Order: sequence, then structure tokens, then C-alpha cells
Amino acid sequence: KDVPDFTDDTLLFDDDMETLTLRVDRLKTDLAWAETPPSRTRRNVGNVRIQEYNENQVTVKSNLLLYRSRSTEIGAELVSGERTDRLVKRSGKWRLQERTFIADQTTLGTRNLAIFV
Repeated sequence: KDVPDFTDDTLLFDDDMETLTLRVDRLKTDLAWAETPPSRTRRNVGNVRIQEYNENQVTVKSNLLLYRSRSTEIGAELVSGERTDRLVKRSGKWRLQERTFIADQTTLGTRNLAIFV
């Protein structure tokens, strides 16, 4: 009962600003065949809860339901889970500093995951 049902040792993605920039730049080229044509996605964010807050930083948990369809396929994919976002205030604007997403499924039923959660 005291053992979590997930581990931080296995990650699908562990991006920082450099790798995120590379991923976005790659999506702008002809080499990003996994998203050609681009997926139709909708992110439903709900049950937003503030975990920690001060005047310069906030940590927020939320539930995410990602709906994804492809123009060539009849069916759609659903990915759900919990997202934890840490935002910091820089120059008077809130900026996303860190995001962790833990999917409800232990094995994702999607052939690729080239979109952002």
C-alpha cells in the first residue's frame, strides 16, 4: 500500500529548454513525419489545484485528458493523467518553468507521441 504505482526512473520524455527547442525546430522541417499531417488535438484541463504559492512562484496540479485524431484514421486516441506545473514570475509575467505529466496508463496505446502534453 505504501509503494507508488509509478517510478521516476523510467521517463518517456525528460526535456529541458534545449531539447524542447530542438523538438519544435524539428517539427518545422520535413523530417517530422510522425506529425505529417499534423494531429488534431484537444487538451481538456480540469480539477486545477494550487499546491504551493508565493508572489513569485506557483505549483499547480491538474487533470489532463488529451484527445488526438489523425486525418487518415477513423478512430481517436485518448491519453489521460495528472499534470504538475511550476510557474515563476519573470519581469511581471508568469512563465512555465517545469511540467511533469504522469499518465494514467502504464503503457500508452499510441504509436507515437510527438505532441506536447
